[in-house]
Amino acid sequence: MSTIKFIRNATINNTRHCVKCSKSNSISTCDGCHLTFCERHAITHRQELTDQLENIIHDHNLLRQDIEQTSNEYLYSRKIDKWEQESIRKIRTAAENVRIELKQIFDKTKIRLTRISCAIAFDLKSSCKTDDYLENDLKQWIKQLNDLRLEIQSSYSLELIEDQQSPIYLIKTINKKFSNIHKNTNHIVPHSTACERFLKATYPASITSGGLIAKHMGPDLDYGYIIGKQHYSQGSHIVRFQIIQNALPYRIFFGCISSEGISNTMNYDSSFVVGWFGHNEIYQHGIWNNNINIYGYDSNKIQTNDILYMIFDCDKKQIGLYHERLNKTHKLSVNIDKAHFPWQLLIILTHENDSVKILNQK
Repeated sequence: MSTIKFIRNATINNTRHCVKCSKSNSISTCDGCHLTFCERHAITHRQELTDQLENIIHDHNLLRQDIEQTSNEYLYSRKIDKWEQESIRKIRTAAENVRIELKQIFDKTKIRLTRISCAIAFDLKSSCKTDDYLENDLKQWIKQLNDLRLEIQSSYSLELIEDQQSPIYLIKTINKKFSNIHKNTNHIVPHSTACERFLKATYPASITSGGLIAKHMGPDLDYGYIIGKQHYSQGSHIVRFQIIQNALPYRIFFGCISSEGISNTMNYDSSFVVGWFGHNEIYQHGIWNNNINIYGYDSNKIQTNDILYMIFDCDKKQIGLYHERLNKTHKLSVNIDKAHFPWQLLIILTHENDSVKILNQK
């Protein structure tokens, strides 16, 4: 705090004057501003300093009130509560949808397997009642029972997976004052890589290497159907393949099939199926086309050792086939009224020794 002191030296008093009135009697000097004042103006100057101090104290009190009154903690807490409630609602809705989907899958599977079992039971009872059966009939029934047993094991083999493209997002706080220092360096990946495996195959196709390789065992031109393990119903997913062996002309099918269309009588021209075959053929729910000018798909350019990507874009209701060497992508829309979710990978091998491998995802 500045102080004002009187300088008694007569010589100095005769040479200094008050900055207010120019008087030279009883002169005082302010240690703060180093100005000189007479006795009356020294008191006035001191009062001015006191008034300034009171103004500073008043401004400080106002700022303390601003700290208390401008806090929006309640507002932000309400926003967090709202996010929490909406996230819980989304989770419950998603869980209920999966439960319904699971029940539908099991109900349809049970009905289909029961129908097969009843047909076998009818043949057994009829033959037993009429005493009309031979060794070949017994072998056929044993084969049917074994096929049914395998079908039961594979039909109820499901997997619950966490969708990386789920609509539920975490929230966090960011102090805008330091936002230019702590920048979010995460990048958005347009597709998630699916940990796909081959689940089952129909003769003459076989699965080896822990579900990573599918191969046609012959005879030539018999269709071997291979189904993928993953179920796709939300988000966008990529699976990478390598053509290990490809006899000419190219005759390998890449596409998707609705899970409800999987049976012992699968067909690439089914309404449940969408995809790309050899001879430039495209199949969409039973509709065939091989016009390169319309779709730009030339199967003759696919060679042994080529790497292909299957893209399951459930959100856009379409699938894609990307050819890495040619850097070209083909897309087909999927009518979910005909091919209901979930979708599964479908590959068809035609030539003997043709084989496809699932690659590690990048």
